Amino acid sequence: MMAVTKHRTGTSRAVVPGRTGDEPTFDGTKLHEACWQRTALKCVPGRVEGGTTVRASALASSLSPRRPQAPTENPLNPHVPAPTASDLQGETASSDGSAAQDDRLISLAPDGSAHPIPSERESRSQFEAIAAAAGAHRARGGQVVVVQGLGFVGCAVCAAVASATDERGDPLYFVIGVDLPTPGAYWKVAKLKAGQPTVVSPDVELVRVTRDAACRTRTLTATSCEDAYDLADVILVDIHLDVTGVQGEDLSAVGVDLGGFEVAMRTIGSRMRPDALVMVETTVPVGTCETVVLPILQEERARRGFASGVLLAHAYERVMPGPRYLESVRAYWRTFSGVDASSALRAEQFLSTIIDTEHTPLWQAARPTSSELAKLLENSYRAMTIAFAHEWTLLAEQIGVNLFEVVDSIRVRKGTHDNMRYPGLGVGGYCLTKDSLLAQWGATHLLGADTELVMTLNALQVNAAMPDHTAELALEMAGGDLSGAVVAVCGVSYIADVADTRSSPSARLIDGLRAQGADVLIHDPWVREWTERPDLSIIPDLADALRGVDGVILAVAHGDYVGLAPQQLLQWIEPGAFVVDAQNIVDDDKAALLHSAGLRLTGVGKGHWRTRDYQHAA
Repeated sequence: MMAVTKHRTGTSRAVVPGRTGDEPTFDGTKLHEACWQRTALKCVPGRVEGGTTVRASALASSLSPRRPQAPTENPLNPHVPAPTASDLQGETASSDGSAAQDDRLISLAPDGSAHPIPSERESRSQFEAIAAAAGAHRARGGQVVVVQGLGFVGCAVCAAVASATDERGDPLYFVIGVDLPTPGAYWKVAKLKAGQPTVVSPDVELVRVTRDAACRTRTLTATSCEDAYDLADVILVDIHLDVTGVQGEDLSAVGVDLGGFEVAMRTIGSRMRPDALVMVETTVPVGTCETVVLPILQEERARRGFASGVLLAHAYERVMPGPRYLESVRAYWRTFSGVDASSALRAEQFLSTIIDTEHTPLWQAARPTSSELAKLLENSYRAMTIAFAHEWTLLAEQIGVNLFEVVDSIRVRKGTHDNMRYPGLGVGGYCLTKDSLLAQWGATHLLGADTELVMTLNALQVNAAMPDHTAELALEMAGGDLSGAVVAVCGVSYIADVADTRSSPSARLIDGLRAQGADVLIHDPWVREWTERPDLSIIPDLADALRGVDGVILAVAHGDYVGLAPQQLLQWIEPGAFVVDAQNIVDDDKAALLHSAGLRLTGVGKGHWRTRDYQHAA
């Protein structure tokens, strides 16, 4: 086994500022106490889990209070055009046109843009304009939709609903997005009001539709004022819900804190119109709508003297980050259910106006517990097939077989095997890493079931440990000693060609390499700041990340990496260095060229490279 030469030359690193995670205490006003206050950011989706508390005065030298200059290139994602200056107009100005006050708190977005949090007076003034616009839309025969939570799901849902039209092409809905008035969340309100998606996506249609709805048709706006629920005909719940002790640990270590979610439901119940439909899209523990949401809404409405039944539905989303982000809302199958026939009918009528039901029909489940279970089973099935593939990956590597070729030969069986999983680095994202746990937790704690999902939870344990295998391959290539070795990890998003880093398997990979003493450099063409890991810096230029390294791990199949020619890699990576391909980024022809030029290679699921002795220098 050839050991690597551990060195690093000519590298400069960009340090990403850390975030304190501290949230300010809002006192005195109903607005800033907002009904979700005690949950802070735990229940609300978004790129920032805790924002840096900054005063406007601290940014006076760099932030114009009236019209900030838009960058010519999107600083967070060069693949998506930056918003124009007109999109940002008025973003940081007070509602009366005066400059931002120096003592106002600032909400910093992941792209570095700063958004002053409005005072109560400013919020009230802004909301009066929103209420007037909503009233005018209703007077024309339209409906008002409020979306609670402006993260990965809520952002796309806002765009989809706001762009829905009737047979004449007239807008059906006036959409109000709602999020918290905190440093970690308010930037989403500001961006959506300015016509900018709150997520980074290669989907240019999402960018166009969001801008069009907010800036041209004026059917989309956003606020942090809870009074918005008073206006709604339909309330869509898209807030964040996390699991503690995730990744298939012992059941006793798994926890779901529904406290914040319950506060959000009480806010809705205390504000909603008597005939408003509440539709939960958030992925929740099985049993949540019937045992948690419904009783809360009934209790809050009873306090207000409402005798009518609650219109409550569940319709889980299948939002998929990527180039078809918006289409995954508007043109994808949807399962829904209602607590009664009236709720189901209202849900069907609403969904039929925003979804292409001709090509992707709706599926009505018998009750919310059924549709909740459907979402959790759907994602648990996918997680289990990934764990299954990983076991065979380990076997294929040991016996010198190319598992990618094997899987391709099996996928010809259409309808039964054509979606067989390939080998890979691991599992990430919001759903597959936790939904099985939501099923088990809800079954046990909400429904009193004693069934244990043993195979399902075991699959999560296998998937959680998958990145360890890639780290072990790197250790093997380093001769059993990574201490002092400089290793570049290429890719930290959980899926190719998006900036979504939630539960990225690259995090565990990097931690494993560092635990072995490696000096890890990180690059990702889509990510400028790793929100979940502010302790780690992203090197923006690939050449800077690769020059002089002892090893490279290709962790995410971004198009930027797949399209790299061998000659480009050889310009940056010195002979004798190793390459670990964790995502089938390097095909056999490229591998042969790289190996002949002095690089050493191995790969997840690529047992045939071992038979060719690619792990040793040519």
